[in-house]
Amino acid sequence: MKNLQKILELYRDDKKIQQLADMLHSETPARIQLVGMRGAQECFVLMGTYLNLPQNHLVIASDKEEAAYLQNNLASLFDKKPVRFFPDSFKRPQFFEELNNNNVLERTEAINKISTATGAGEIVVTYPEALFEKVVAPSVLEETRLTIKKDEQLDVQFFIEIMAEYGFQREDFVYEPGQFSVRGGIIDIFSYGNEYPYRVELFDEDVESIRTFDPTTQLSQQNIASVSIIPNINTKFTPDQKVSFFRVLKSQTTIWVKDFQALLDRLQTCFEKAQKFADTLTVLDESEVAEIFRDRAFIRPFEVIEDIQAYPI
Repeated sequence: MKNLQKILELYRDDKKIQQLADMLHSETPARIQLVGMRGAQECFVLMGTYLNLPQNHLVIASDKEEAAYLQNNLASLFDKKPVRFFPDSFKRPQFFEELNNNNVLERTEAINKISTATGAGEIVVTYPEALFEKVVAPSVLEETRLTIKKDEQLDVQFFIEIMAEYGFQREDFVYEPGQFSVRGGIIDIFSYGNEYPYRVELFDEDVESIRTFDPTTQLSQQNIASVSIIPNINTKFTPDQKVSFFRVLKSQTTIWVKDFQALLDRLQTCFEKAQKFADTLTVLDESEVAEIFRDRAFIRPFEVIEDIQAYPI
C-alpha cells in the first residue's frame, strides 16, 4: 500500500500532470487529447490529476464492461473516497424489456450524492447507455426531498402521507427500495437514494437516533445525523422535470472520454433500439418500463454534443 501511495504521489507531482491540471482549471473549457498510455496508466493519470484538482471528474468508458473495470481500478487506487458507478436502469444495456432495481438505486444514489456534495469533488464512472437516460433535475429533486434530522420533531401521520405520495409501500419489514414500515416508535425507510435502509427511532415526536441497517441481519451499519428520502426517479417525475445527466454536473467538472465518436455512435444505436422497443408497447401496459418510454426520458446524440461543450474534456 505504501508503494502504491508513493506512485500516486509521483504522478501528482509530475510536471505534465500539473500542467494538465492547470489547463483543465482555466476559464475557457479545455480540449485535451492524451495519447500513448498503456494498461492502467490512464487511471494513474486521472488520480494524479484529481489530487491536483479535487473537483468533479466524470469518466465515460466505451461500454459497461470497460466502465466496471475502470471503476474497480480507480477504487483500488483511492481508498479515501468512493469512486461512484453510474449504470443504466436495465438488466442489460440496450435491452429495455426489464429494469434492474439495483441499477436504479445506484443511479439515484449517484445523482443524490453529486447534487448534494459539499466536500471534495466526486469521481463518477459511466458509459453511453447510462447517459442515454435522462435524470431528474437537481432543483426538482431538492424540492421533493424529505429530510429527517436527529433531535428534531417528526409528525408520523404526515410522514405516512408523504410516503404514500412518493409511491412507497407500507410493509411490516423493509427489504427493497420503495418500502417503509412503522412499528410504534420505530420507522424503517428504504429510500431510492441509498444502498441500505434507514431506521429512525422516536420518543413521542422527537427523533432520538437515525442509523442505517442491514435488512437481512437487522444489524446497524452506521449512525447518522440526518436522512434524505426521495421518490423513484424513473416514475414519480414528469418529462419536463428530467434533464441530461450533464446538466446535473457542477460547472467545475472534468469529463474524460475514451472515444467521443464511439460515444455518439452508441447513443444513436440506443435511440434507434429504444424507438423500435417503444413501438411494441400498448396503451394498456402499465409497467414501470412502459411509463418510462411514454415519457420519452431519453436524449439524442446531438443533445450530448450541446451539453458537453460547457465542460473541459
